[in-house]
Amino acid sequence: MGSVRRGGRRRIKRLKNDSVYLLVLVVYYLPRVLPRPLGLRLFGFLGAVVSLIPTAERKVTEHNLEMILGGRDPSLRAARTARGVYREVGKNLYDAIVLSRADDATFHRLVRFDDLDDFRRAHAQGKGVIVITAHLGCFELLLQFFARHGFPSFAIGRKLYDPRLDKLVRRGRSGRNIQYLHRNSNPRAMLRLLRRGYAFGVLIDQDTRTDGEFAPFLGKPAFTPSAPVKLAMRYDIPAFVVTTTRGPDNTHQVHVGSEVSIRREGDFGENLLHNLALVNERISAAILAAPRQWLWMHRRWRRAPAEGHPRERPAA
Repeated sequence: MGSVRRGGRRRIKRLKNDSVYLLVLVVYYLPRVLPRPLGLRLFGFLGAVVSLIPTAERKVTEHNLEMILGGRDPSLRAARTARGVYREVGKNLYDAIVLSRADDATFHRLVRFDDLDDFRRAHAQGKGVIVITAHLGCFELLLQFFARHGFPSFAIGRKLYDPRLDKLVRRGRSGRNIQYLHRNSNPRAMLRLLRRGYAFGVLIDQDTRTDGEFAPFLGKPAFTPSAPVKLAMRYDIPAFVVTTTRGPDNTHQVHVGSEVSIRREGDFGENLLHNLALVNERISAAILAAPRQWLWMHRRWRRAPAEGHPRERPAA
């Protein structure tokens, strides 16, 4: 009897996984056959439709928007709607898929950028560059952006439960001058790529189960992954906060800015907190400049620093 139940559960799980995979396939290949204006409208509309479903993620989105933007400038009031956030997610999902396979002429026409002189000077040191970013705008295009501008790039991600989905993700995060590593890869592989002059793209704006510290984020203490900043401190690797946002004309603007002034002399722990605060300050400013384009549906403040214990170091 038990084996029958287990067999039934396995069949249900397989059916669920197959259904998810088919849905992802449609989402992955549909943008390639749609003209971009139509694709952006369709995916934006689908995002707005999803926002009407009373999910836990929508409740988190509404709570976070009100908590952070509720008392700010009245001009941000329109941005406090989950529908606007979900619409932007849909449009950025469309462009993430399309731009990953676009030719160089199309990519450079749609993706504009700030002056790269500081970044080029830092890259010329031969230590690699740590590119710290956030789930803001069409952030997936950043790997392609640096690779297409002559900077080999790599990122690290979690291996997905379904090998078919994992393969799709790897395909989307691959290309000329790009490498994608799983989180359980040998750490030495990451260091080797940095020493070969690669740019390491890493997101630190979510509360994940990794080494981290509490640092101010959008005005509130938030658990912030610290590994990329530790790398920059220990190996004297230049670090930049790079974000991207969509403009009214549906082009994307990559904001590179100046190198982060990483503090290395003195107490390591105090310097780490100082450096994380610097990084979070830049990310927070970018979010407030384009509030609809951040992924507010994540429980960014799900953990709070224990009273009397402001620092927390969970197991890696």
